[in-house]
Amino acid sequence: MGSAVTPTKGHHALVFGASGILGWSVVNQILSNYPQKGTFRKVTALTHRPLSLKDSLWPEPRSDDEGGIPELSIVEGIDLTTGTVEEHKETLRRLVPDIETVTHIYYFAYKFDADFPTESQINVDMLKRGFGAAEALAPNLEYVILPTGTKGYGIFLPEIPFERPFKEEVCDEPQPWHDILFYYVLHHELDRMQMGKRWRFAEVRCAVVIGFTPHNNAYNMWAHYIKFCSIYRYLHDTGHPACQSKEVPFPELPMAYAGSYNDGGQDTFARFSIHLCLSPDVAGNSELYNIADEARCYTMADRWPVVAARFGLVGVPPVLPGHKEYRRTHDFMVEHDDVVDRLAKEHGVSLRGMDCVLDGDLMSGLMSLHHGLSLDKARSMGFSAERPFEIAFGDVFDRYARTGGVYTGSKPSKTS
Repeated sequence: MGSAVTPTKGHHALVFGASGILGWSVVNQILSNYPQKGTFRKVTALTHRPLSLKDSLWPEPRSDDEGGIPELSIVEGIDLTTGTVEEHKETLRRLVPDIETVTHIYYFAYKFDADFPTESQINVDMLKRGFGAAEALAPNLEYVILPTGTKGYGIFLPEIPFERPFKEEVCDEPQPWHDILFYYVLHHELDRMQMGKRWRFAEVRCAVVIGFTPHNNAYNMWAHYIKFCSIYRYLHDTGHPACQSKEVPFPELPMAYAGSYNDGGQDTFARFSIHLCLSPDVAGNSELYNIADEARCYTMADRWPVVAARFGLVGVPPVLPGHKEYRRTHDFMVEHDDVVDRLAKEHGVSLRGMDCVLDGDLMSGLMSLHHGLSLDKARSMGFSAERPFEIAFGDVFDRYARTGGVYTGSKPSKTS
């Protein structure tokens, strides 16, 4: 494949939504010198909520530059839900004084709304304000990344209209729901904004993300299960009658145990996105790419024992309602919410903010689907890296452990 061209002094990445589950990892990979030292000179991390370097878990630059870590600028208070493009341009000029050196933009800002048309309008307006302002101020912009998910393949429909594993080209055929699903609305808006410009962009799509975020992410399913297992392990250690066994049935409906998909690990997503940015001539313009940790699809029957083992527990298949070991994640954590405060007081473990807004039935329904992604197109780009679930989840577990967000026994797991 074509070789990437690195500016003499390195690239400058601007990341919208930098404290989110995907934006965080892009910043982390750049600060970890992916793909090699000197590729990036700087990364500017834009966030809405306050974020300190310590809480971010990002690598800290060394005063003597011995580690060769790119420069990091954390810019807080970026609210794209209000204001005009001109107002956001003024904000960026003031807070990112070297914005004219930006070469890559990773646009990961997002706001949820349950109504598709409303969600589309909110997010296209945010794109126009935030990206529109940044693009106008960045004459050296080369490439842009827009993330999306498998809703783009219609997994929310009563019957999924495409064969699995999903291939990108099936999205070329217009569907009635394309006009209201914000993935397509944002892609079309980038097409419009890119006309006559030198920069290019790609949409990168994955399934359920395995990831860490320093802030609460209401859709982070794996943080949800880390919290569940931490509470269960504490109750087991303290002799609670409902948690006497180390065997823990999967805490969702049985149908959720058999669905399959390939995991969207945050590190793989970030590395592939950077890979595309550094080879724009090969990556092309307005292309859609699937990405996942592996081509192989896993079920929760594969994943749950791995997750439970991290807590010294044994993950076993779900049981039916009425069984004495039957429990649902959300209900269990609400019932034992007092444990969160006890863990904080007794062990310094912080589990607040690790909740998922998806109710149990919706989560079980999502996990019951078969929505694997074809990785043929990503592989044709020369990106062949794979990460087994054990490694991807292990990295996320360790990141939460570093923040004190994991309990695995009488001595909480907290690595340095």
